[in-house]
Amino acid sequence: MIVALVLAKRRFIDKPPVEPPAIETPALKSGETPQPQPVAPAEAEQGRIATLLTRVFHGGNSGTPEDKARIRMKAFMQAWKEGGTSLGDAEQAAACLWSRGKMFIPDRDEIQDAYNGFTRFRRDKDLYTNITEYAVADTIDRAHDEAHGDYSTFAVTINGKTYLMGVPDKSNPIFWIR
Repeated sequence: MIVALVLAKRRFIDKPPVEPPAIETPALKSGETPQPQPVAPAEAEQGRIATLLTRVFHGGNSGTPEDKARIRMKAFMQAWKEGGTSLGDAEQAAACLWSRGKMFIPDRDEIQDAYNGFTRFRRDKDLYTNITEYAVADTIDRAHDEAHGDYSTFAVTINGKTYLMGVPDKSNPIFWIR
């Protein structure tokens, strides 16, 4: 587990953060749904993910629930794309981010549970495959239900098809809305 932690730290946190380019979001008209933004090239995206993860792990509890959910979603999708179905460090990181919102879960049984749940999550939408492209739209909505508590909703395009996902405020798994 220590080796996995060191590898995850080297891969995702130790990279020097790259200043992300400014993104202008057009104002939405009433009733209009935001469209997912295209993903930057891999190197720039990895730098942005490293910056986001640094904020999550070293930035404390600052930021709104929407900001934290956006950071988690972008880190999760990048790790999922990098890991695919490889059983490697990136797929394990994606499973941990999906399950608990953390890059690494120190308990072996929890990691296994996270991986099994993440596998079911992907198979629910026939996405137990490699991701060639993805895009995450800004937060669409905030919601609450008894099963998930408070959560943020995101439109995510994966391999050309758009899905709606919920990211709970608490350390609970990301879930499909539709």
